Amino acid sequence: MDHLVSIFLVLAAGLPVVFLLAKSRWLLWPVLLAFLSRIATAILHRYIVPLPQGSADALAFDRVAVDWATQYGCTGFFEHYNSSASYVYSSIIATIYACVDYVPFSVQVINVLMGIYGVIFLALATKEVWGEHYAKRVGVILALFPFLVIFSSVGLRETFIFLGFSSGIYFLVLFHGDRGGRFLALSILMFQFSALFHGAMALATSALFLGLSLKPLLRPNKTKQQFGFALIAFLTMMALVVLGAIYAYTNLSLHKLGSLEQLDVDQIADIAASRSRGSAAYLSGFQINSFTDFVIQSPIRLLYFLFSPFPWNISHPLHVMGFFDGVFYIFIFYWCFKYRRKVFEHPATLQVLIIVLVLAFAFSFGTSNFGTATRHRAKFALAVLVIVAPCFYSSFRKRAN
Repeated sequence: MDHLVSIFLVLAAGLPVVFLLAKSRWLLWPVLLAFLSRIATAILHRYIVPLPQGSADALAFDRVAVDWATQYGCTGFFEHYNSSASYVYSSIIATIYACVDYVPFSVQVINVLMGIYGVIFLALATKEVWGEHYAKRVGVILALFPFLVIFSSVGLRETFIFLGFSSGIYFLVLFHGDRGGRFLALSILMFQFSALFHGAMALATSALFLGLSLKPLLRPNKTKQQFGFALIAFLTMMALVVLGAIYAYTNLSLHKLGSLEQLDVDQIADIAASRSRGSAAYLSGFQINSFTDFVIQSPIRLLYFLFSPFPWNISHPLHVMGFFDGVFYIFIFYWCFKYRRKVFEHPATLQVLIIVLVLAFAFSFGTSNFGTATRHRAKFALAVLVIVAPCFYSSFRKRAN
């Protein structure tokens, strides 16, 4: 039964991929590599050797899903669905279990397929900015990126978050390519979809508006009148952001942070301290006792979130994989800085960087463990590849110098 359901899901969800490949043949290798690497890892985890990333949270999601499937049945999705909690992923799994059967591997197959779609959307976004030649290489990197492969192969919500975020980036790029305001609406919608699975991802929408508010002021060679209009546009966009922030402040609840209306420095300190445990913990000696500490520690926590583990953090062979992951991000952000004049010529690339940095800043205060950091940054930080895609070619780097 398990295998039949899994095969059906592959065929049903894979049909759109087949149609896409017929139109965009350059995607063949990225999609093929993404599928083979993820399905092989999923089989390895289910039938041979369980992966560490497939325990703890993954088992918790599965356990909750089984309870809900038993209690509420096939049509009980909205009985246990709660968009403000952290178990929306369990609600989806519960519906599958209740309507079909308890088939854990089929859930992994769904994650595999959602992970492939996430790769496709970021590759398509790269194509819109730089063309097929560069997008193909980005697609291959995303297809084989170790942590993306792992999180797309086990029972975790990361693959749904990555799918929502990457599709949001794609629609945002289309919007900046003068394809129409409907793509801006689709981008916001997909960012909010990713926020269903982790509330902090809602900040991608705020970062989007922040980037849009800066755009009019960054246009070169403005007359005084044009600058005045740009300033009005900036203030208008900022007003919209403030109104959105007020709404979030009074209505939104983020998982593990509680109500934003009650959020203060003490809560942030407690959260950071609670995450600073285990062999992968970092900055365990950094305490947040005041708003000044919060400000001073912000850049340090951001650097650790994006680039850890550093050599002095490695105490276990498994940490080496995380080390190379951090080194990869160091090179990516280094290229962003070194070739900034060239890579930020496209109107969408600076917008993407702002979104990634805002999310990284937010997650850096809920994370004091580089094992968790590698998992969180895989959700969104790889969107920076859309910016630096040409930098993987030495010919581009020579021209940009």
